[in-house]
Amino acid sequence: MNLLQVRDLETHFFTADGVVRAVDGISFDLAAGETLGIVGESGCGKSVTALSILRLIAPETGRIVGGSIAFNGRELTTLSTAAMRELRGNKIAMIFQEPMTSLNPVLTIGTQIAESVVRHLGLSWPAARDRAHEMLELVRIADARRRLAEYPHQLSGGMRQRVMIAIALCCNPQVLIADEPTTALDVTIQAQILDLMLELKEKLGTAIILITHDLGVVAETCERVIVMYAGRMAEQAPVAELFARPLHPYTRGLLRALPRADDEVASAGTRPMLAEIPGIVPALTRPIAGCAFAPRCDYVVERCRATAPALLQADAAHLVACWEAQRVAETAA
Repeated sequence: MNLLQVRDLETHFFTADGVVRAVDGISFDLAAGETLGIVGESGCGKSVTALSILRLIAPETGRIVGGSIAFNGRELTTLSTAAMRELRGNKIAMIFQEPMTSLNPVLTIGTQIAESVVRHLGLSWPAARDRAHEMLELVRIADARRRLAEYPHQLSGGMRQRVMIAIALCCNPQVLIADEPTTALDVTIQAQILDLMLELKEKLGTAIILITHDLGVVAETCERVIVMYAGRMAEQAPVAELFARPLHPYTRGLLRALPRADDEVASAGTRPMLAEIPGIVPALTRPIAGCAFAPRCDYVVERCRATAPALLQADAAHLVACWEAQRVAETAA
């Protein structure tokens, strides 16, 4: 069963330089208990997609201008502000990129977890504090009772991220959106946080949208992945299928840029040369007539520059927006 259905979502920002088409018509579903990865380079629209789902786009600078976001059959784009407040943190929760700027520096950790429980679950403050203690233990923070009285600056980066996970999960949401949850952490702590998220997903049955630029993280944690480029969806497939058979030139470029353990140069004891994608992302303030990736693509033909490719079904679960997908597949093989 699909918990979340996004259809033709368009989110624009209005700046002095023009209209920025940050999200330009993307569609996807999220099933109950699924882990969905959204990948792409900085500025491709990943985080704006997440903020759009939660209706957290600042109205002074941007807004959803088209499309539909349905959660359990309820249309979120037309939901009242009060109804969205009840939904956020309760049914759909989010872990933001940088916990130090997401946590309130003048409130204790216990208060920040408990206030969400009081608001959404209607518990008393003593019961909410007990729930906060339970959540800190669930995310494996040592000496949880003492940590309730501490402030964010007294915790390490990894502990602050665990607190963010505790806040996000304290009301047992059906959907958890994790926006680059391990970016500011060292590799060992990254692995611990990802393992923790997946462990809690199994315990609580929460569906996860994991936003990242790291394909290695996607390979380890996700069941299905969406590749975004310049506000559009380039490709969508089960993770194993995408890694084995990328059909979009951009996806292929991302995978070729990954370091490989079996690289001949690496096996000789020297650093491997990583492939790069030439060129730059087009300015999103100007309309893009054809494929957004065309100026950087090795497979480009005249049709690519004139007409944007639709998202077509390559097989049962593999979608790609590329006129030359068949040629990409044949070349890769």
